[in-house]
Amino acid sequence: MNAMTKPKKKSRLFSFRTTRDILQVWKHAHRPFLLFELAYKLMTVGLFIPLLSVIFNKMLDLGGFNAAANHDLLRFVFSRYGLLSLILMAPVAMMLIYTEFAVLIYIAYYGMQGKKARIRAVLLKALSRLPGLWRIGIFGLSLYLLLLVPLLDAGFGPSLLPNVTIPNFITGELLKTGFGTVMFLLFFLIVLVLNCLCIYALPILVLENTNRFWYAVWKSSRLFWKSKWSIVRAVLEWVLVFVLAVIVFLLVLTALLWLLPEDTGIPPAAVTTLGVIISIGVYALTLVMTPLFITLITRLYVKYSGKDAISIETDGLNATVWESRETRRGFIQSHRPKLATFGLLALIAIGWGVSALLTDVGEAKDEFIIMAHRGDVQSGVENTLGAFAGAIEAGADYIELDILQTKDHKLAVIHDENLKRLSGKNVNVFDLTLNELQKIPLRQGGFEGHVSSLDEVLEFAKGRIRLNIELKTHGHEYNYVPLFVDTVRRHKAENDIVVQSLEYDLIQQVKAAAPDLKVGYVIYATFAQLSRFEADFFVVEEAFARPRLVASAKLAGKPLYVWTVNDPERVEHFYTLGVDGIITDISADARDTIELLNEPILTADHKQ
Repeated sequence: MNAMTKPKKKSRLFSFRTTRDILQVWKHAHRPFLLFELAYKLMTVGLFIPLLSVIFNKMLDLGGFNAAANHDLLRFVFSRYGLLSLILMAPVAMMLIYTEFAVLIYIAYYGMQGKKARIRAVLLKALSRLPGLWRIGIFGLSLYLLLLVPLLDAGFGPSLLPNVTIPNFITGELLKTGFGTVMFLLFFLIVLVLNCLCIYALPILVLENTNRFWYAVWKSSRLFWKSKWSIVRAVLEWVLVFVLAVIVFLLVLTALLWLLPEDTGIPPAAVTTLGVIISIGVYALTLVMTPLFITLITRLYVKYSGKDAISIETDGLNATVWESRETRRGFIQSHRPKLATFGLLALIAIGWGVSALLTDVGEAKDEFIIMAHRGDVQSGVENTLGAFAGAIEAGADYIELDILQTKDHKLAVIHDENLKRLSGKNVNVFDLTLNELQKIPLRQGGFEGHVSSLDEVLEFAKGRIRLNIELKTHGHEYNYVPLFVDTVRRHKAENDIVVQSLEYDLIQQVKAAAPDLKVGYVIYATFAQLSRFEADFFVVEEAFARPRLVASAKLAGKPLYVWTVNDPERVEHFYTLGVDGIITDISADARDTIELLNEPILTADHKQ
């Protein structure tokens, strides 16, 4: 080694170099980032989503699926009207998402140059690129933007489709078995790897002025392998910054509480103020997460690809200034058709946007119903008397249970049509008589139990707790509804139960046979207004329980329950959102959460 050559300094893992570089970009880009994201999110909620909902529901009506949900919704998707909906809506959704990302990439790139981008100018640049994307690669780009990125659900998704959530009733059942857990983890590993390989595809499309999506994916995968350790370091830095921020917040909060006199309670105004501050902070975080991610990948793309690959000034529009009227007029004149199209869509959607914004408001219910999902699995095997006794002890208002018909047409209380998960035996409920079924021991969570008949459970629950009975099907039913109604009548349990099912036709049969019974429709997927369905109440999967659906239930004048809510924070969320109750595996924790929310804040006067 040459004596005059100085050894290179090794970069420290936590030098915060990436964070400092991003902050340097944000000195110039923070205002356009925040203004654009705020405006785009408002437009998404108020304009774009209502417009797409109108299109979709119109197609449902045309196809005769005006009340489509669950498997009927799947039938619609594969019908000619469903395919037409996809042809109409997917390109619009893809262009809206691409436009948001493109504008953010432009803002980040100009911020790296120490320049402040003008929102209107970069928006025009992004819109002018849309026609060039209409080639065979648009199918790949649509899958990437509408499925692959939202499935990652990493907190930096597009405003229109921030995430695609796999319903909890699917993931919950998968995670109950070893094979299902492996499949679940493998699926998300594939989603993660594909997202990593495509991480630079959008900066390549936007900054290199290319319309070839598959070329962008190929180049992105090469750049990813070159920059992988930089990405890892950036992620570690952000995790550390987040942890430090939480620690500082907790220290400040602890210090403030410590300064209060010991005999003084926390003033209600202080709690309200703190809640408002936290809410504003969380909302601000949603505004900055996507721009921060875009800044990171844009910076890394420029670093590893080189500035020679970038070509963004070919349209003659300087996006760092808002050009003179003559320049703007010439640019707009050349892109008039596409600009007029987007303007027209905005005008059509504006009326729906205002009403949508007004309905996304919740109000906590005076009576919030807690239903124990298959009983309390902390006390016994699901759907057995041990779990039901635990649900009563936990303070649940209802027990939610499942019934299936046996080979001898009896009604057994069990969820799975095959017993392998709970007994290890690969046998089906419809191949066994009730007596044979009850001889098979069930094991779960260290507990043992056996299958009960509906008669036994109705006797057990009488005078102790109400029941929500879900009618399950396996395709081998005989005289199912009449037998069920007769069983309820024999026990005089009409006022002690409600009935629900995923099968819309089934609850209609129950209502026709027993008009005095309250029937509920269990929905895991729908885009229709709930007023289109005939039911006394609705049970909605957690991923679909959005404010607009809650408003739809209120307009229909029907109770809305959410399943399966297994996190106290989510319990609080749905309580404040205004749903009528939840189905949960954590009945005791849910009850404690609701009581805590309703508990008055103690002041010094109260303590005395």
